[in-house]
Amino acid sequence: MGFIALFYGGHGLDGNLGALNGKPHITGYVPGDVMGNSQFLAHALLGGLVTFAGAWQLLPGLRRRWPALHRWNGRLFLVIALVVTLTGFWLTWVRGSQLGTGSNLSISLNGLLILGFVGLAWRSARRRDFAAHRGHALRAWLLVNGVWFLRIGILLAGMVLAPLGVTVDYTSATFVIVSFASWGLPLAVLELYLRAGRSPRPGPKYATALLLGVLALATLAGSAAALAFMWLPYL
Repeated sequence: MGFIALFYGGHGLDGNLGALNGKPHITGYVPGDVMGNSQFLAHALLGGLVTFAGAWQLLPGLRRRWPALHRWNGRLFLVIALVVTLTGFWLTWVRGSQLGTGSNLSISLNGLLILGFVGLAWRSARRRDFAAHRGHALRAWLLVNGVWFLRIGILLAGMVLAPLGVTVDYTSATFVIVSFASWGLPLAVLELYLRAGRSPRPGPKYATALLLGVLALATLAGSAAALAFMWLPYL
């Protein structure tokens, strides 16, 4: 979120949009493409905002002490998630920011799932089915963070596979696998977490807690690598 605010927000505020191309993009700033550039910048900036708004929703204290703020922030999250997803579809299928068939399919499925779970989260909240609402909202939040999971997944895969001589570039099968795993794996882990929470036995809870601990360390390592190689060099 900090990188998005500093890099995209900074260049957006000073009007130097050409500087956005200092960081590699599939399709970055294109002189004269007003619609494409607007969609590109909105997608990037709102992507940071939707992560921030969603993270606030996870705080139990917010729900207990300021339920009205929780509701309005939740509405903000759902609306921005829709906008980010639709601009992502536009950039991929209209502007042509594509990496290949496998990547396009992964991005599109991710986006369709976001739309579906955003709708389910809104409907379950309206029906005051808060148990279902929590699950759908968590799924939507993980899915909108798929791009972040993709970046740390690429770096983790590179650290593990590069010594074995396996390349992880945008044309490789490994990249396509990581692309699908960037949203499929978090969803699967969330389902385990929710099922363990409903289980009366302590075993599933301990096993899930151990798994979450391992994945948290992996996420920390991938985030540190992304900070070092993908973000700090461009600030």
